[in-house]
Amino acid sequence: MELPLIGQRLRVRSADPLLIVEAGDYELHLEGELAVHSPDAPTLHRIPGEPHTEELLEALDGEITYAAATSEGQLRIDLDSGHRIVVEPDRFFEAWTVTAPGRFLVVCMPGGELARWSE
Repeated sequence: MELPLIGQRLRVRSADPLLIVEAGDYELHLEGELAVHSPDAPTLHRIPGEPHTEELLEALDGEITYAAATSEGQLRIDLDSGHRIVVEPDRFFEAWTVTAPGRFLVVCMPGGELARWSE
């Protein structure tokens, strides 16, 4: 399922304790394990409950060129910088949420099932 985020600028709004990023009117809550793949550097990881590195937070800045959620609950966002953000589903908790107040909500439920609401 493609997410309506293409062309939006992704930027970190809050990193402690929950990683919250904005993309225009959309807000993403990233609670699960996060990987940021780079075309020319090692993959950066964020483990829930561990501190965020400045390098990881800087890698989350850019314009979104692709955004989708798989039927298994994986979130994938590609940035114009070449970085690819991947959040895998979690067996026990909601790994990620994408929302636009009053218009749109997708939640990766425990186990990877997607719950969707829209206007």
